[in-house]
Amino acid sequence: MVLLLTSMTLASVPVGYLQVVLPLYLNRAGLDPSLIGLLYSLSGLVTAGLVAFSGALADRFGRRGFLMLGTALPICSYAIFLVTTLPAWLVVASLLGGVGLANGAAGAMTAASFDALLAEHSPVVSRTSIFAWAQTLWSLALGLGSVAAGAAEWLRLVRPDLGELDAYRPPFVVLIVLAAVASLLLIPLGDVGSSRSEPAAQQRRGWLPRRSAAVIARYAFAIGLFGLGLGVAVQLLPLWFKLRFGADEALLGPWYAAAAVLSLGSVVISPWLHRQLGGAMAVLLVQLLGGLSLLSIAVIAPVFEIAAIAFVVRNVLANLAWPLQQSMLMTVAVPEERATAAGIGFSIWGLANAAGPAIGGLMMQSGWLGLPIVLGSAAYILGGLAFGLGFRNIKS
Repeated sequence: MVLLLTSMTLASVPVGYLQVVLPLYLNRAGLDPSLIGLLYSLSGLVTAGLVAFSGALADRFGRRGFLMLGTALPICSYAIFLVTTLPAWLVVASLLGGVGLANGAAGAMTAASFDALLAEHSPVVSRTSIFAWAQTLWSLALGLGSVAAGAAEWLRLVRPDLGELDAYRPPFVVLIVLAAVASLLLIPLGDVGSSRSEPAAQQRRGWLPRRSAAVIARYAFAIGLFGLGLGVAVQLLPLWFKLRFGADEALLGPWYAAAAVLSLGSVVISPWLHRQLGGAMAVLLVQLLGGLSLLSIAVIAPVFEIAAIAFVVRNVLANLAWPLQQSMLMTVAVPEERATAAGIGFSIWGLANAAGPAIGGLMMQSGWLGLPIVLGSAAYILGGLAFGLGFRNIKS
């Protein structure tokens, strides 16, 4: 479990850096908001198209191999960012991984396998706590990456001779190194949950997760709404902050880092909410409050600092919800169908997430800055209601 969590942490630091930097970097390179949104949408579409198949194949042939490939694949995208800003190559980068939280083909390889492997290494009684620790480490990694979001600005202060885009290139080298180390750490990892190591009586017949179908359907509907909210409102927030308040990476980085650090509380709060309310009602409460916090960014935030505080609150609440959602699915799904269940859920999440950035980017370019955030807020609130009502009678 230590190798699994350490690899995930190192691989997530670049995600934290890019979630702040990439939209602004691409905008500085001359790309319009609508094209930037399209790149994020393409990444999400690839994830949605591949992840369900990835989960089914991982259940059959071994989850570790899929996780290793998905962890290493963003290296190609980071290398593209390092050497070019040509739109055609940026499309390739978005397809492979490294653009957006969906993370293209790389996200498809890792999403289902990681959850299934972590569940296999987790006793049922402590599963929510272990997933909360995973979420906490992920948040910490995002925070570390976000702190470095101003690296290009700092480099230009030290090296005034560097061009505006050249200053971004050394950090991309660091991202490549981190992804490579994260991939190597997975080599000794055991694959205890693959169908190869399960008793024949427990192995799933056929490719469809028939025994977990009802659970997966309820989960996928709710998680799809969360993906839509993330795509239309959250992924392009750095660009929204720039257009609305003139904020740059150096100003945004500390706020993203603060959100990640405060999210470390999920390791304590998420299991406590699970004990007090049950997993379903805890998700409903947290996503409802998160949706309202997101809405306040556009509706009642006249200055940058107020909007940034609302963003931090929203991120903290979102990080509380993820371990509750993941633990619920991994507990109620049949063990030999876990990777498939996670893959189908993430596929629906990715498909909805893919539609969002293109829509949000087009709205921003048209001057409707508040509308994407309002739509995203509504999606989170409806998703929370769907999750709470759909799982209210299931004990986890």
